[in-house]
Amino acid sequence: MSKTVRFTRWRLMSAATRRLGEAGTLEGVLEILRISARAILRSDGVTVVRREGNMVHYVGEDAIAPLWAGQRFPIATCISGVAMMERQSIVIPDIRLDPRVPLNAYLSTFVASMAMAPIGHGEPVAAIGAYWRSTAPIEEDALTLLDMLAKSASAQAERIHDSRQIRKLAS
Repeated sequence: MSKTVRFTRWRLMSAATRRLGEAGTLEGVLEILRISARAILRSDGVTVVRREGNMVHYVGEDAIAPLWAGQRFPIATCISGVAMMERQSIVIPDIRLDPRVPLNAYLSTFVASMAMAPIGHGEPVAAIGAYWRSTAPIEEDALTLLDMLAKSASAQAERIHDSRQIRKLAS
């Protein structure tokens, strides 16, 4: 990877981190991720997923072809839900080789590899996923940046939650 490409990615990451720190709602945090992450990660698609009890809701995406925006799935049957339940990032270099991947939902898409990171301290409230159309190894920089995006979003979500709790106590 050229120094110029790497510099551009980190410059975009810096701008996204600044915007995340200014977000006033979880919806705002998720929208910033949706519009920023694909360029930062150099992926073919990104999705943001919100937890709703025992379901996940694909609230936004930016991809070369439609994926699952607007759809809901049981939390245990999709990788975003598994990442939230296990409270850890998941990297899948080839979706056809990982038994956790519901192939019926993926084989009609461009997705060949993916990475998913949970958002939220303690009990994750959302996840961000990145998708690639090849099964080539996922770049280490992309995985590091995905983790940084998720951690920045988690920190801002926590600040938003704490701020709401303080306002509740004050009223």
